[in-house]
Amino acid sequence: MANNIAFQAMGKTYQANATTTSQRITITADSPCNQVLVSSHESQTNGKPIYFVVSANSAVTCTAPTAGSPQYSMLVCPGNQIVYTVPQQFSAGTNMYIAFITESATGECYFTPGEGL
Repeated sequence: MANNIAFQAMGKTYQANATTTSQRITITADSPCNQVLVSSHESQTNGKPIYFVVSANSAVTCTAPTAGSPQYSMLVCPGNQIVYTVPQQFSAGTNMYIAFITESATGECYFTPGEGL
């Protein structure tokens, strides 16, 4: 993992159109990596965060946390992007599955495999 360099994409960018029902995409990378750039295209004024879970398990699902009901998930805030280090390495031969959800309405975000800050 090269986390002291600018982010380098190492595969295709995947669009995720989130709703209040957990959905899943499958991501592969061109080269082995264990980071993903997550970008939200939602309005910072009235957009909602998108929650997601990364797994090697193809049956992964995501639940949005609520008051009194914490959940295992990461999030991207509206209008932001962030690089996450994920729990397992993935590549052309090893898929990464991302389940995602919003707490209300819909949301659009993008996931790009790679390495760096």
